[in-house]
Amino acid sequence: MDSEEDTHVVVGSLNSSNDIILLNLLFDALKGDVIAVIPYMGYARQDREFLKGEAVSIRAIAKIIEERAGRVLTVNIHSIKAKENFKKLIDVDAMPLIGKHFKDKNIVMISPDKGSAERVKVAARVANCEWDWLEKKRIDAQTVEITPKNLDIDGKKVVIVDDIISTGGTVVEATKRLYELGAKKVESACVHAVLAEFAAVKLFSAGIAEITATDTIEKVFSKISVAEILSQKIREVS
Repeated sequence: MDSEEDTHVVVGSLNSSNDIILLNLLFDALKGDVIAVIPYMGYARQDREFLKGEAVSIRAIAKIIEERAGRVLTVNIHSIKAKENFKKLIDVDAMPLIGKHFKDKNIVMISPDKGSAERVKVAARVANCEWDWLEKKRIDAQTVEITPKNLDIDGKKVVIVDDIISTGGTVVEATKRLYELGAKKVESACVHAVLAEFAAVKLFSAGIAEITATDTIEKVFSKISVAEILSQKIREVS
């Protein structure tokens, strides 16, 4: 018989509204302390009111989860602003796992923008490779130049690294430009492979040779498991 002191670990990514309902039903069925492990924290990109009158989705989700869970674990939540909506959140970084996957493979890691540069820096340090980010420079009213900030990627194998690939538009744009600059081969890697709206087809059509992702969202491209880093963190907080 369960006691009030039992600790329960509930694991599940939030990919849809159905996942939120299921999570709430599990919370309701459990007695005692609950640790909510949510590898992919859906709705985190709606971390502010972009248009007047919009709901801040991640704020609403945080209230639902933290009302029932004593501690919340996630993997690479989208932004600091999203994280600020939680009081009990532990954000686990999977970028070292991506770095380990590509370790000593003679590649260059590229962030699609400066905003993701620090994430890519972490992965590149573990991978023992060079890294850079793509910088947009406006030439005139009609022309924007996209180039790596520091590195010459001519003749090199490049991996575009980001936290989330959703529709794939950013990666497609980056891929085309990298090939124009002489990249020998371009791959993509991410923590969360949302891959909505036939994104994988778009990526391959643009010239992406391979897509690598973790299993925070189960996809055919999930080649890296976050299970070990999450289990370690669960043991620490239990």
